[in-house]
Amino acid sequence: MHCADALIARIAASSGIPSRKRREEIARELRAHVEDFASSARLEGHGEGEIERMVLASFDHPARFAANFAWVYRRERAMVRLAIFGLGTVATAAAVSAVVFAMQAGAALGFGRAPAEVLASRHTAIEATDILATVAAYVGLLSLENFFQSRRLPKSMAVLVSISVVLACAFALAGERAIFLIFGCANAIFLRSLEEFLVSGKSRLVAATAYFGLFGAFFFAVLPRSSVSLSAWLVSWAIMGVGYHLMTLIGAFIGRELSGRLPQP
Repeated sequence: MHCADALIARIAASSGIPSRKRREEIARELRAHVEDFASSARLEGHGEGEIERMVLASFDHPARFAANFAWVYRRERAMVRLAIFGLGTVATAAAVSAVVFAMQAGAALGFGRAPAEVLASRHTAIEATDILATVAAYVGLLSLENFFQSRRLPKSMAVLVSISVVLACAFALAGERAIFLIFGCANAIFLRSLEEFLVSGKSRLVAATAYFGLFGAFFFAVLPRSSVSLSAWLVSWAIMGVGYHLMTLIGAFIGRELSGRLPQP
């Protein structure tokens, strides 16, 4: 029954069941059914070759068996994906924040400012919120791409924009500012587009740094003047660009590591 064992292994592997223990249990149950069927067939006088052909015929469409299991365990798989999204977002946001704030503290020293003063400012809290929103949107965009077979990036971007608009409206109705949601969505789409259209990592780094530098120049021009000089302001935003480029590398790595543990249906 080696052929039947191979088919059962294929069904279990492509079933999309998140738990390896449960996949092994399903495989054992299927083998038990095959053994019971073979025993009954022997009692009826069928030969071993004929029994094997009958067993294989019962598994005529292994993909259909796997699809049925995938449907049954769809909720468990969704919960695992949600956990992967949460873990990936938190881990990536923490890593990017640590790098960005460390670099900004070092830059503050270069401009004669105390790092503690910079890190304790309201701007740092806003940055932390923006980083979290951007990471969540970026990791979400990567996750959404797994649900489409063609034109994955445009479709994922459309879904991400729709989700961001709905959340922003909900925040607005609750009387809360939601600019960080729009900022995070725009950043994620821009950074993911760089990955799609620029092959070189150096080119993506330069583009991200320039993009956030322009953002910084715009905000410096429209926001009320502060004690921070234009050069210090632009350096701070350029560091954000470097940090967000690093985010794409960290996010992709963490996403691959976590998603690799989830079987695909």
